[in-house]
Amino acid sequence: MLADERREELVRFERTFNLVRVGGAGLAFVLGPFFPNLGAWSLVLLGVGLLVEAAAMEAALRRVRTTSGAERLSRGVYVVDLIVVSFAIFAFSSDPRWTTYIVMPLLIIAGGFRFGRRGGLLGAGAMSLAYVGVALFRSNAFGYAVEPERIVFTVTVNFLAAFLMAGLVRELRGLRGQREAFLRQTAETEALRAVDGMKSDFLAAMSHDFRSPLTVVRGAVELLLGERPGVLTPGQRELAESAERNVRRLEEFTEDLLEMARLEQGAVALEPEDLDVRTLLGEIVADHQVLAKQRRQWFALDAPPDAMTVSADRGRLRQALSNLVGNAIKYAPTGTPITVRAERQDGLFRIAVSDHGPGIPPEERRHMFEKFFRGSGVGATPGAGLGLSIARSLVVLHGGTLDYEDTPGGGSTFVVCLRAESS
Repeated sequence: MLADERREELVRFERTFNLVRVGGAGLAFVLGPFFPNLGAWSLVLLGVGLLVEAAAMEAALRRVRTTSGAERLSRGVYVVDLIVVSFAIFAFSSDPRWTTYIVMPLLIIAGGFRFGRRGGLLGAGAMSLAYVGVALFRSNAFGYAVEPERIVFTVTVNFLAAFLMAGLVRELRGLRGQREAFLRQTAETEALRAVDGMKSDFLAAMSHDFRSPLTVVRGAVELLLGERPGVLTPGQRELAESAERNVRRLEEFTEDLLEMARLEQGAVALEPEDLDVRTLLGEIVADHQVLAKQRRQWFALDAPPDAMTVSADRGRLRQALSNLVGNAIKYAPTGTPITVRAERQDGLFRIAVSDHGPGIPPEERRHMFEKFFRGSGVGATPGAGLGLSIARSLVVLHGGTLDYEDTPGGGSTFVVCLRAESS
């Protein structure tokens, strides 16, 4: 609980107890004449004492500014309450027809609410002492028998009430703590969503602003490589080709940023159609053959001979699977195979893309689908850390899953599962 809230709670409690003190003074003044055996002086003293205590308490509450001050005030006034109530019990015990033992649980409850177990036990101890003292006084004054078993029973009930009150207060505070934690977490979640939305808007705006100048730069580089301005020297051509590669990388990065922003904003609408997974995988493998050959890699495509028809957005599913195949080529060593396997399994279409690269350490796997995350094994391989995040978002958008498995012999396997009943 925050300090200010604890202070306000104590102030509220004491103001509530102040009303009880004023009510007790009223009882002493109004009902006093009906009990002549009690003595007017004791009733007047009790009533005036309660009013003075209530007035002093209200004045002190108005000056309290800190939690520690409120706690010291509460502890002090509770001790005064115990003394005043003990005096009231003794005062009323002067009439052989009347006892006020019923007020004892009220003080125990008040102590429990204020200070938990310690307050409840203090109240139980003080009230039990008052009860024993009154029992002995009435025995001497009026000849009443002292009943040890009754005394033991009452004292035991007082302490049981203290423990019960402490338990209830502890549970209430625990529930309040859970509620406060939930409210804080809700507020933090809303704040994070707002920040995430602002970030997505910024990335989308930045990506849009990048596209136009990149298009101009790419056009200029293509003109240079086409030698429209004039014949290039070998050094100039090398520089132009380097510029073209880096412009292409920037364009891919910009497109990835735009796609991620659209996915986060829920702006990606699927246009499903019936398509054959085998055919789609064959097209993706063919698209990446040149890049794989440059790294002396080769594809092993394994798919059943019969059709594997699913209802999916061709472009979006192609994008997700292409990201997986592109990552496999990028991070696998040269001279190794890239395996693309499709099969039916447990009512699902299972598509696995495997490589023999460095794999992903177990401690990094819970982060691998996060935006901009790049594992420790990627080395100097270029990339923005968006491919897997986009791929998973697109697969989930199709109602599927994307998971990671270790490749036997070393490497990574990313598995896409799509529901077969959508075929």
